[in-house]
Amino acid sequence: MSAGSLAGVFPVLTIGALMCSMPAVTRPTVQFGVRVPRERAGAPVIRRERRAYYWRTAAIGACCTLVAVTTRDYGSWWLSKIILLLELTAGFSCFLAARRKIAAVKNADNWFAGLRQTVVSDTSWRTDPPRFPVRWLIPALAVMAATAAAGALRYPGLPAHIVTGSGHRVPKSVVSVLVVAGQLYFTAVYSGLMLIVHRSRPDIEAADPAASTLRYRRFLAAITRALLTMAALADLGLLLIALPDWQVYRLSGIGRALPVLPFAAGVLLLGAVAARAGQGGSRLNGNVRGLAPAAGTDRDDDRFWKAGLLYVNRDDPALVVGARFGVGWTPNFGNPAARLLIAGTVAAWAGLAVIGAAAGI
Repeated sequence: MSAGSLAGVFPVLTIGALMCSMPAVTRPTVQFGVRVPRERAGAPVIRRERRAYYWRTAAIGACCTLVAVTTRDYGSWWLSKIILLLELTAGFSCFLAARRKIAAVKNADNWFAGLRQTVVSDTSWRTDPPRFPVRWLIPALAVMAATAAAGALRYPGLPAHIVTGSGHRVPKSVVSVLVVAGQLYFTAVYSGLMLIVHRSRPDIEAADPAASTLRYRRFLAAITRALLTMAALADLGLLLIALPDWQVYRLSGIGRALPVLPFAAGVLLLGAVAARAGQGGSRLNGNVRGLAPAAGTDRDDDRFWKAGLLYVNRDDPALVVGARFGVGWTPNFGNPAARLLIAGTVAAWAGLAVIGAAAGI
């Protein structure tokens, strides 16, 4: 299997696994984008829809992966993209079906009737904000330095034009410069996004504010380290793509898939950390003793969440908030300043695609 065919199959397999595992790592009080009281987290309709979602998305992921593996050496480059799009569409349909049924039961039975809905905040987030783990950028910077050194050493002896592993014939200056630029671009964009998240408000549960704040701090630290490690591994993958083009070594057969492995390892590491921590650190130990749970429940804020995934609240100054499904964050689409954040995220992937196309990788 070549690097190109493996790169086509791996996203399909990864997306399938992520779709299937999303409910397991989401907060118990947010089921398929629907806010529910903690007392209702085990309601029969929720258990039933979770089981149905698991079976449906597992079948979708398995079928799409099988098709991607079977057709990996046939068709045009866009075939795997179509399979991935169909997989995402089918998974989103499963999510919407579960969300619609849970929301219908919640509204019919009026789950929040008689409950005190509260919003809590942590003032220590401003006086003692979490520190960005700058030292975890060292591996990525080391890989970039090694890439620049290897490119500089090999540059004089390379022909004027290089035939890349994907068959493109490009000037040697383009490959040498853009590989390092791709590494720097990827690392800088995702480091910047995590810096914004570090300055955003934490996800705090009204029923257990002290413990949930501590869990979120641990969650943020673990996810940031995992993301920076993934960035370093992605940079390593770009280096492994460039070395054969620089005629440092030659790969053949299954060995041509070697450059994909570091990025795959980074994605698996991030997935493992997210699965262990849960959304906002909900699966971590808060380790706060002697404090009784607060007399309240999280506010029923479903009206601000479109389709359970997009947060739109013009009265909320937050740029990003914790996602409703899975692990991560989502922009506040009601905040005009968040448009820059959205544009930056889109630019990260679009820029990498342009760099890769220009370098022929």
